[in-house]
Amino acid sequence: MSFSVRRVSEARKKRRFPWAKLPLIIGLLRPLTGWYRSWKARKEEETRSSKRTLLLKRFLLVLIAILCAFLLFAGTVKALMGLHIISMRSLVSITGSELPKDEQGFTNVLFIGEGDAGHDGKDLTDTIIVASMDPAKTKSVVLLSLPRDLYFLKSEKMGKGRINSLYRDYKILLKRQGKGEKEASLEAMKELGETIGAHLNLPIHHVVKVNFTGFEQAVDAIGGIDVTVPDAINDTEYPDENYGFEPCSIAAGPAHLDGKTALKYARSRHTSSDFGRSARQQQIIVAIGEKVKKEGLYKNPATITDLLKVFSDNIEMTMTVRELIGLAGLAEDLTPDRIITMQLNDRNALFDSVVEPGGFLYTPPRDQFEGASVLLPVSIPEFPVTWKQIERLSALLFRQRDIYLARPTIAVLNAGAKSGLARKLGNELTRYGFRVERIENINIPKAELKNANMGSYVYAEKPDDAVAKNFFADLLHLPIVTHPVPLIPAEQMQQIVIVLDKDYSFQPLQDLTTP
Repeated sequence: MSFSVRRVSEARKKRRFPWAKLPLIIGLLRPLTGWYRSWKARKEEETRSSKRTLLLKRFLLVLIAILCAFLLFAGTVKALMGLHIISMRSLVSITGSELPKDEQGFTNVLFIGEGDAGHDGKDLTDTIIVASMDPAKTKSVVLLSLPRDLYFLKSEKMGKGRINSLYRDYKILLKRQGKGEKEASLEAMKELGETIGAHLNLPIHHVVKVNFTGFEQAVDAIGGIDVTVPDAINDTEYPDENYGFEPCSIAAGPAHLDGKTALKYARSRHTSSDFGRSARQQQIIVAIGEKVKKEGLYKNPATITDLLKVFSDNIEMTMTVRELIGLAGLAEDLTPDRIITMQLNDRNALFDSVVEPGGFLYTPPRDQFEGASVLLPVSIPEFPVTWKQIERLSALLFRQRDIYLARPTIAVLNAGAKSGLARKLGNELTRYGFRVERIENINIPKAELKNANMGSYVYAEKPDDAVAKNFFADLLHLPIVTHPVPLIPAEQMQQIVIVLDKDYSFQPLQDLTTP
């Protein structure tokens, strides 16, 4: 066999990076980079929105459970009388007693809801609501919800940590010290109430712990309820309590709901507004009362036994039975227009233009809290972290509730103040829960505005708004005018008009005295 060897004349040339084309490549990639950033921001916003939605659903669910528990308890007392299980003398001995009150006559109760079945860990309180009741003057209730990730940097006895774990951790500590389950639980509940009360500068008189499953069991115990569904519900994102979703469909028209379906009917929000959902919750409560009364279930021993078991298994409280009856009596007289609700959140306009009532929190870097996602109060100045703004909110929301019940509309008009100050004040008032409808420059010709030299002031056109006018004038330390010159344009008029002139200097509400 013969073969030949051929000489390689030149080595294979190495490929070089096309540096000359680099600007062109970067130009082609720039749109993709922008698209990715936009997609990432959108996904993060969807995640935050999903978390807020889930917290809101839990918040609404615990309200339903509490109100239903009060209603069913009142029916149980009547049933015991009807069955002669307790005598008139015995009933008198447990008649509702007067509830403890603060210096303004308000009774403040902390309602906590235990974590759902799909959560890791026992005794996590994922719903925390402070309720302040005024049975005499305004016949109203103020509800302030605190998010479970709100972090306490320190407390007198419970240490530091997220608010939803304080009860659990302190209860474990008490049990290690030799206390029994019930004793440790009640003491931990009381301490949680005192800790939250201290941070809000609001005395907490009692604590009620609710198990969400009680609502479903109570409806089943009375054989379900009958309602007329005004609009069909087709919710493809109803939470399955395991961080997932399941479909929920309820047709319009007359319907008989068992406990599970009634719970979905009360909670679903995907295909309806907040107002529609609130109406459904009221409808369910009325339906329970009508069912118990119409069918005489309060005289049925089997139903009574079931309801007593639901109550005992799902409600734990620091108050006495007599106080509970008194509290139920107050709840019975409530109407929806006398209930004020707010939730602490992170929609504070610090990093974007979005602001919501209760926007006093922010998310600090995770590496400062061992990788955990927590919420801290926005502080002015930034360090050290303080609760001054939330304390200020508490003082206004709970103690000045008349203005929140009235809900006057507000316009903040810039008439010569530095650019951005009207928006800054408007956002500040919004965060404190006031109804700001307009934030803009006043629609008056510049020459006329310059000659007016009006100064900053508060104005209300109608005599009926005098109380609100005085309130905001005192709150912002601004004078009141009865005849503004020049006249405020009709299209910018609201119940309360706050005009900011060149003399205006913004101050956070935390630094202004409470009216």
